[in-house]
Amino acid sequence: MISKVFLAYILIALSAAPPTAAAETDGPATASVIHPLDAPTAPTGPSTAHPATPVNLPTGENLSPTSDHQAANAPAISGHSPADTTAPVAVSKAGNFIDTATGHSVQKDAEMNATSPHAPEHYQEILPSTTCFPRKKSHGIENHHCDKALNKIVFAANQTLDKFSSLIFGNYKTCNVYVHKPQNATLTKVQLSLMVHSLTSACHSVGGVSSQASQIAVKVERGTKENTHEVDRPICKKQTCPLTQSDCLSAFYQLPTNANGIFVHSKGRRHYARVTSGNCTVTASTTDLSAFVIPRQFILPTMKKLINECAEHPGKIYLSGGAKGYNGDILLSAHPANEQLCE
Repeated sequence: MISKVFLAYILIALSAAPPTAAAETDGPATASVIHPLDAPTAPTGPSTAHPATPVNLPTGENLSPTSDHQAANAPAISGHSPADTTAPVAVSKAGNFIDTATGHSVQKDAEMNATSPHAPEHYQEILPSTTCFPRKKSHGIENHHCDKALNKIVFAANQTLDKFSSLIFGNYKTCNVYVHKPQNATLTKVQLSLMVHSLTSACHSVGGVSSQASQIAVKVERGTKENTHEVDRPICKKQTCPLTQSDCLSAFYQLPTNANGIFVHSKGRRHYARVTSGNCTVTASTTDLSAFVIPRQFILPTMKKLINECAEHPGKIYLSGGAKGYNGDILLSAHPANEQLCE
């Protein structure tokens, strides 16, 4: 009797025990992620989303250059011709964009800059848009001259362009390099060199313009006497106008200044000022579009040199420095208010 009761309790206990499912004995399931450059097809689904790399390289698509097709969101990569709108680049096996002319890795440079405490937030665009000049407009640019033009551009101690200027210019013999950027934006020397090298490679000997969505643009053109200048040397036009030294000096002294005698613009733009007195209009401006930093009294001798040497001829003269930007000069000009009176 006792054995039967004991046996009944055992049977009841066994029937109440929970089933041992395989899910309880195995670890939690994990989704395996295939590297996009190794995957034969692009992985799908929300589990494959990843943060962008420093150059916004898409990590969810197949960008292998050996693939027969490109991913839907991949930038177009094509061979170059003079009419191309993209600079020549290649994609390495590691997924980095390589400048074919210089061998620089955009990905590697971006990672190096990201570790610097002064690193700018750039490389947000993978490929700049490039337009080459027609040969009749510009030709004969030597690439090694562009390298020396870059060396003439002054950078800050952390090897970035200053945040005070919007237009930077460098010249050496056959090559002029212009950088257009928002005033508060900056660019490292490595980034600028990469853009210039890509541009001169894409637009060999003729130059062109390379721009990015961040409103930073680089222009390379043939350096000539017409588009370069020497400082402290008046450039006078041939036409003769009724200009007098008294009118031009009067206009110069009427240029608006702040309490420290530094030129300002009445509408808040600090890179130029203009006044007309009699028939003479005098304009003072900075070449890099940054603010003036030296008082009028230090600019006066250059202004007198201009009006003395050009006399009745319209003219201009450059004064070295005097701008807040590291690469800026001051440009002074005197021209007639009424050009119809000129001969």
